[in-house]
Amino acid sequence: MLQININEQDCWLSSDELCECSDISSILLLELVEHSIAIPLQGEVIEQWQFSVENLHQVKKATRIQRDLALDWGGIGLILQLLDEREQLEHEVYRLKQQLSRFKS
Repeated sequence: MLQININEQDCWLSSDELCECSDISSILLLELVEHSIAIPLQGEVIEQWQFSVENLHQVKKATRIQRDLALDWGGIGLILQLLDEREQLEHEVYRLKQQLSRFKS
């Protein structure tokens, strides 16, 4: 399996690299794009698509959820969206607690 050591903010993966790193087929990648689980940032057709490293993490998370829970990809897309929203809310709560702690001191 291909291993990549990279600065995640500066790296782009082709569709072939994303498929190889996440151990999925290009047909499954098309389905994941259709359900907005993987979102190409560049390119008009699959051969030209470029993905962020964050998409690699998202695809791996989605395939784990599918394997463990046997849900359809539409349901998995919703789960991933809710998990992202939860994470954003946790960051916001942390930030607000930090601000509040300044007033208590």
